[in-house]
Amino acid sequence: MTTKTKSSKALAALTQAALALPGAAMAAEIQSDYLFSYYKEGDISGSNKSSGASDRYEIYSHMFRVVAPQEGDRAIGVNLTYETMSGASPWYIAPDANGKPLVAMSGASIREERVDVQGTYSLPIAPFQTAFSLGYSTEDDYEAINAGVELELEDERSGITWTGGLGYSDDTLKPTQGSTPVSTTKDDKRSITVFGGAAMVLNANTTVQGSISYQNHDGFLSDPYKLASVGGTLVADSRPDNRQSIAFSGKLRHYLPQYNGALHLDYRYFRDDWEIDAHTVEVAFAKVLPDNVRLTPSLRWYSQSQADFYAPFYAGARGDGYASSDYRLSPYGALSARVDLSKAIGPWAIGGGAEYYKASKDFALKKVDVENPALIDYWSIQFRLTYRFE
Repeated sequence: MTTKTKSSKALAALTQAALALPGAAMAAEIQSDYLFSYYKEGDISGSNKSSGASDRYEIYSHMFRVVAPQEGDRAIGVNLTYETMSGASPWYIAPDANGKPLVAMSGASIREERVDVQGTYSLPIAPFQTAFSLGYSTEDDYEAINAGVELELEDERSGITWTGGLGYSDDTLKPTQGSTPVSTTKDDKRSITVFGGAAMVLNANTTVQGSISYQNHDGFLSDPYKLASVGGTLVADSRPDNRQSIAFSGKLRHYLPQYNGALHLDYRYFRDDWEIDAHTVEVAFAKVLPDNVRLTPSLRWYSQSQADFYAPFYAGARGDGYASSDYRLSPYGALSARVDLSKAIGPWAIGGGAEYYKASKDFALKKVDVENPALIDYWSIQFRLTYRFE
């Protein structure tokens, strides 16, 4: 997967989170949404760079969504996302005369576009509420087709809502032939996701939720645009052609009547067979203000270990032939702060938010001896508009 594709998918995740709207299976009336997002990575520091451009990725995103209920507890939903992106990305890392790792950046990319279309159809299939999804995404050097199914079962006696699902994606990579050399002209990747979870109302003010998910990626998992320094020689980024991971997450929502707001506490643990394990903790407080205004500040902490084959640079070749200096496989931690504001006005809802994110070895759970010089910081803003047809 390319650097820009991962940046784009990161913004897509932010976009979906910012909407925070019910899914097709929950639609009770026709609802339309528009979301604008702007994402900007901080420029690479001159003290960490050996060559190349300093400007990193900048992405503009527009998302449109319509969810329409049908007869018999059925619903149809369509999402359309259009993004433009530009900027430079880390190319390789090599030591200077003192052994300090410095990153060589690519030249600024040309303007690129991504279009993503997702459709959902939900219907009751006793005893479940079932939702099917189908999507297609395309950009200059990448296209993907995905499909999925999700099941939901409400147990009225226990008060537990069970969910589970399966997803599949078939991706094709066709690296563009620009000023940056590439290690392949065409390759494929397939991904399978299986997940399950449960949500329970503990009392009038408290709900909890837990989930587990498994992913299997198979195919070309290297970055065709990246190189690694091995014994002073630059070689193509090379990673295993299979990656399996498992993740556990828990969520707590507790309403505090004296503050007219709800505390949100989330935790997620991730582990894969590349020996990366990661922890995410997020705390937020959703405060209801006068005039139907809702203010939600939040703080998130993240920490991960490194992949077993990762290194900033290599004294010599590994026995397995793998080599990657991608900062996303390095050990690091990150802190991000976000604030969101929304207001309901009749059938309309308007809102927006801003987030700042910074990665550093200082935020990691365990000591990091050598920080990857390509770690990012970014900020993003979102604006959203919703209309419900009554």
